[in-house]
Amino acid sequence: MPENEKSRIDEQVVMTSDEAAAVDIPAVKKTAPVRKPVQAEESAKPAAKKKVQSAGAASKTGASARKPSGTAAKTAARKTNTDAEVRVARKQVNKKPMSAKARKRRKRLIKKLIRRFFLCLFSVLAVAVFGVYMICDTVFHGPSQTASDLLVNTVLETSALKWVPLLYFSQEEVDEIVARNAIEVPNEPTDTSLVVINREEKKEDAAVEEKDIELVEVSGATYHGYMMIVKDPSRVVLGVSSEDFESDYGKFIDQIAIDSGAVAAINAGGFEDEGGSGKGGKPLGVTIKDSKVVSKSTSAACNIVIGFDQDDKLIVGELTAKQAIAAGIRDAASFGPILVLNGEPAAVRGSSSGLNPRTAIGQRADGAVLMLVIDGRQVNSLGASLADLVDVMMQFGAVNAANLDGGSSSKMWYEGEFINDGVALTGSRRIPTAFIVK
Repeated sequence: MPENEKSRIDEQVVMTSDEAAAVDIPAVKKTAPVRKPVQAEESAKPAAKKKVQSAGAASKTGASARKPSGTAAKTAARKTNTDAEVRVARKQVNKKPMSAKARKRRKRLIKKLIRRFFLCLFSVLAVAVFGVYMICDTVFHGPSQTASDLLVNTVLETSALKWVPLLYFSQEEVDEIVARNAIEVPNEPTDTSLVVINREEKKEDAAVEEKDIELVEVSGATYHGYMMIVKDPSRVVLGVSSEDFESDYGKFIDQIAIDSGAVAAINAGGFEDEGGSGKGGKPLGVTIKDSKVVSKSTSAACNIVIGFDQDDKLIVGELTAKQAIAAGIRDAASFGPILVLNGEPAAVRGSSSGLNPRTAIGQRADGAVLMLVIDGRQVNSLGASLADLVDVMMQFGAVNAANLDGGSSSKMWYEGEFINDGVALTGSRRIPTAFIVK
């Protein structure tokens, strides 16, 4: 800026100040800088008022948003459902349909997987069967004839696996094995005079009175079981699944016992069991109930009548139905062989039999009835041979004793529960007859 022009502006400013002082008017009011803030303050008031109003409106709007009405909530829910339906519809629209070629490819893949699964399963079973076959072949034709004979007899005594030994031996060889491992059955009548039953009344003092039923565990090298000793032989009778055995189905042993009002029971005679799938309704041999023949049939496996006469004495022997009635038998079933006769044990050849679950009945000289059940075909109890039964019966003082039906039928029931484990998956099999204790 030129010098002379600058001095002229200064003079004007000085004059203006002097004039302000002369008229006593504050210079601030006449200057522009003083009036501008006042205008800004006045213009700011409407703006602040607007902000306050907008803030109030916003707070009201927020409050109303926090407390939506019922209609608004329903609308929001409908909108949510609609959005979900839209998304599902979009997915369905976007999903491309599978072509016929892809479907065929998928079916082929599924069939291929199924074939592979069954092929693997068949291979595993084939290897397992072959392994069992080779193990059995090693035992059957191994260096130990005793082990071979024991295995053959064990399998022959089952209902479903009698055919297995014929895979390794001829029928003549099997018959020879059975002949050299058996029990020789005595051919003489039962001498009932060897049993003397004391029928005197028991002492009135129940504290010293001996329990009428005693349960004892028995065990050997290959077996575990239970002996039930019934002091009063008159309590032992035959329980049946039906009076006429017209039905193919028998009853479970606990059902027979409960229906007869018994407190204990063991399975009794044999029954039709072709291939191990019998229904337990048809007894074999002679069956007598309350001095009446209720069933009779011819069976080489059940040719020994086992029962009690009118004097509660056990009679065992190869009898016809007419001979049994003539001998005064009141309750009887059929199986065998005889284990002890007239105080003498049966003669044993070889292993006598295989190892299997067993049931037997006998009587001591004082009349007490011996009811034996042994578990078998289990890890902790492979089973007992007939020779084992002879030994156990002799140890308990049996005068007469005989083998009853065994295998999966061998069960003992006492006071509402099964005592032995048994081998049947169902817990027990349907049977036609049982010796029960009332």
